[in-house]
Formats: sequence, C-alpha cells, structure tokens
Amino acid sequence: MKMNKWTVGLAAAGVVSLASTAQAEENSVLTSLGSTVLSGSVEASYVGSFSSDNNIYGDADGFNANGASLSIGSPLGGEGYAAGYNVELLLGQRASDFSGENEDFLIKNANIGMSLPVGNGIDLTLGLFDTIVGYEVESSASNPNVDRSYGYDLEPFTHTGLLASTSLMDNVSLTLGAANAFDSTGDLHNNGQDGSFAFLGGLEVTAPDSLGPLSGSTVYVGIADGADDDNQLLYVGASIPTPIEGLSLGVAYDDRESAEGDAEATAVYATYGLSETMSLGLRYDTLEDDRAGAWEGDTRSQLTATLGVALFDNVLTRIEYTAEDGNRAGGSSNGFAVNAFYAF
Repeated sequence: MKMNKWTVGLAAAGVVSLASTAQAEENSVLTSLGSTVLSGSVEASYVGSFSSDNNIYGDADGFNANGASLSIGSPLGGEGYAAGYNVELLLGQRASDFSGENEDFLIKNANIGMSLPVGNGIDLTLGLFDTIVGYEVESSASNPNVDRSYGYDLEPFTHTGLLASTSLMDNVSLTLGAANAFDSTGDLHNNGQDGSFAFLGGLEVTAPDSLGPLSGSTVYVGIADGADDDNQLLYVGASIPTPIEGLSLGVAYDDRESAEGDAEATAVYATYGLSETMSLGLRYDTLEDDRAGAWEGDTRSQLTATLGVALFDNVLTRIEYTAEDGNRAGGSSNGFAVNAFYAF
C-alpha cells in the first residue's frame, strides 16, 4: 500500500491516521514465499447537500458503501540484493471512482520491488505502480480531507513500467522512471497503447536540522511526461512544519498540458491536531481550466473543512463541509459528508 509522502508529517501533527499503513506491519503472515503482509480497508459514508446541486460529491446524496481495498505483499528488507512484491486491489465504488469506469474490481498495483546495493542504494519497482506525482492518494484516510482536490483529478493515477529511486546525498533523493503511457488507470493491461512512452521524474529535498523551525520541511518536484500522447503534468508540493505544536502547512501545484489545452490547480493545506483523538484539516484550492469541452474557460475554487475523530481502534471518522464557487457547468454548491474509514 502506498504511503503518501506527506502522511508521516501529518500523523506527527495528529492530523491523519497511519492505520492504513502502519497497521499492515502488524498483520504479517508467514507463507512458503516468506513474510507476507496482508492489509486493507473498508470505507462508508453519508453525503448531503445544502444546495439544489451537489457538484462536490456528485449524485451520491444519502448513505454510500464506498468500497474496500485489499493489499498483499512482501516489503523490501535486509541488506544487499533484496526483492519484494506488492499487489493492491480496489473493490466496489472505490474501484469505479479510481478507474473512471463502471467496474467494481480494479488491480491498482501489481509490481515487484528490487534493491540494488549500488552507491547509496537503488530501489527498483517493476510493473504497475502508483504515480510519483501528487499531494493526495486514493486512500482517503491518508489525506487531510475526504473529498479530493482539483489537482488530484488532473494527475495520472498509475503507470506500467520501471521506476528507480536513490538518495543522492543527505536530505536529497531522486526518482526516475519509464512507463508505457501517461496513465495506465482505466485500462488494466494498457491495451491499445503499445509503443507509447512516458517519462517520470521526481526530486525531493528535505530541510536539514540546521534550519531550525523549518527543519523537516519537504519540497518535491515531479513530472509525468507522456511523450507520445501529448500529456504532461508538472507537480510541485511542499510540507512545512510550524513552531506551533500540532500545526503543519502544505501547498500543491499541478500544471497539466494536453492536446485539449492546459489546466492549472493550486491547493493550500493547514492541518492541526486538536487532541490525541481529534484533528482539523483545512484546504483551499483553485482551478483554471482551458481544456476544450465542458471545462473550457472554467475558473473555480473551493474551501474544505474536515474534523477527524479517532475513538475506535483502526477507525477514522470524519465530518466534512465543502463549499465550491464558480463551477461553470454546475454553478456554486456546498455539501457535507460523514465518512468512516476502517483499516486493518
């Protein structure tokens, strides 16, 4: 299961739960293939609207069984040459939402990991894997908010190819990769895209301890360039701790260029741990969309406030309110969601 680059920082602030990631480490099962980790999640929600239209949560008013995820894998471990694998499945509405197709089953990840003891160490990922760009991920409990940002919808979701990651020096890491296409999601086997090509690159810099209050801040620049399909996305994101205990800030910028035109999204995040069991996440994001079609000339913004409560083991419950303005196709709207996410 992929852990969002910013999840560790948010969890340290008491904002998000690491149940969907750390809990998996406690579910190790010994098999003939070695140590295998089995983990997953189940999600359900209630969605409502305070306006005639609900552009934010779609036509999902009422109770919703959002679906589930199931992951099985063997993480890289030990020194020298090491190998592992990862398979992640999405079931129900989560599969349909992620793929954009009316399917209740999706292979989200299926890859082999290999560690090479070269230089500072090189980690290889071969197969179907999550994209390297973006602030938010599919697992809502790993995000500051339940509803996704505009930038999330501009980004590719998965790639089929080869990825290599290494540390260049202390606090600086580099990721490079090649894939069949800009995005593999929506077509499990990437049919009809043979011969296409995409380049993936990412650079992450972490502020050293010598920077005082800014130590631990992370800046990440990533690009997904589908050379043969006129799709390119530039992503810049940052996670910034503050001198205020429990408060962290974040920013994300996505610039999508395609044959249909360009689109830009910017999001600003503020997350604060109110107590050991309660957290508050705020996000303000904007979209400038000049792509041809229904989005052309669309300029919109939204404000999202999310109150998280973790009273039960492995369960994160959140109450969220989102108000959107300037949606050219649907007008302004506002809505709310009550979401429960169980991770095992």
